[in-house]
Amino acid sequence: MLERAQRGDETTLPLLRELLQKPHVVEACGNLATHFEHTMVRKMSGKDLAVSEGLRRKLDCLRAELAGPTPAPLERLLVERIVACWLHLYHLETVYAGKDGMALELAQHYQRCIDRAHKRYLSAIKALAMVRKLALPVLQVNIARKQVNVAGPAPA
Repeated sequence: MLERAQRGDETTLPLLRELLQKPHVVEACGNLATHFEHTMVRKMSGKDLAVSEGLRRKLDCLRAELAGPTPAPLERLLVERIVACWLHLYHLETVYAGKDGMALELAQHYQRCIDRAHKRYLSAIKALAMVRKLALPVLQVNIARKQVNVAGPAPA
């Protein structure tokens, strides 16, 4: 059925729509971040299963470290973006490093691509830090009167 759907067979739509009521199917079929990640891992590892599995584990570790135990939906999206940017940046770095000799114009092109990818990576990191900072309650300590005032939502 999936092969027919991939070929554009519209008779599969009713069954597809029924399947897509299940969150894990939506995740498998509709998560573009995951599709990008799989594509990049295949591109970087080729047939080397050790590199492929190692890279997948590294990405999972990065995702877990950045997300923490209970990320908010926005934090999860930003973590996915950071992981995607990390993968893309290091893919470009690897391609550039693998070139033994190249024309100056091509080297400058690679450097511009790397610079842009690095800016996107840092921007995603900054956005996650900002979201987390905004989620913290504002704390005001009045030392003279030994008072602590908390404004904003209570911590979870």
